[in-house]
Amino acid sequence: MFLTALFALLLAALAAAAFGPMRLAGLLTAASFLAAVLVYLHHATDPLPLSF
Repeated sequence: MFLTALFALLLAALAAAAFGPMRLAGLLTAASFLAAVLVYLHHATDPLPLSF
């Protein structure tokens, strides 16, 4: 779910870069970078249930 939304946001950023104003493309690119960092932190802070 998170990665699908991130992919859609990146697709919107690419479409805005190709056809829209440059300011919107920059904002969408920054938002997609922030979303990618948040998805990473969401998965990086999960404890691994390891039992040896």
